[in-house]
Amino acid sequence: MKLSPPLKLAGMAALGGVCLVSSLLALASINSGGAVRVGGAHLLPLAAGYDRQAQTALSPAAGPPPDVRRAAAEASRSAIAEFPYDTGAWLRLAYLDHAEHGELTPTGIAALSRSYDLVAVDTDFGVWRIAFALENSQALPQPLRASVQQEAAALWTVGRYRGQLRNLRTQLRNPAGRLSLMLWINRLQASDAK
Repeated sequence: MKLSPPLKLAGMAALGGVCLVSSLLALASINSGGAVRVGGAHLLPLAAGYDRQAQTALSPAAGPPPDVRRAAAEASRSAIAEFPYDTGAWLRLAYLDHAEHGELTPTGIAALSRSYDLVAVDTDFGVWRIAFALENSQALPQPLRASVQQEAAALWTVGRYRGQLRNLRTQLRNPAGRLSLMLWINRLQASDAK
């Protein structure tokens, strides 16, 4: 059975309308903090929206107050529920754990470790993640420290990250983390010379 031209046109118009509504819902979901809320229903939940909500809350330079930390942690957990491979959300949970306790607790270490389990070398968050890990280097178990070192070595092979890694030497406040980084860079430079 062949469809008549008016039916084909109506079908194409309906498909275009569905695409338009879906796109607008996705945009609203990202801009509204994860999902469009209609009554008690959450339409089109997106991890990127939850990430954006959490990151916006944490953007002031001063340490975030407790209510903001709780909201950002909740948004990060919602992002992970939608997309478990969201390394940014896992790292945010580790950061929030440190902000809450002044050090990494086992919960923060688990979140940092999970980010490495998911993406061993992260070109988006790698330099920040290395710096964060080195600031907390005494709290990290040896396998996690080894993952941090491997990521630093991998990023070192890409020219644009070398300067960023070198700059971390002056930015790190933790003397033990700074020493570790300097030893790693010396080894990497020695390997380059061979």
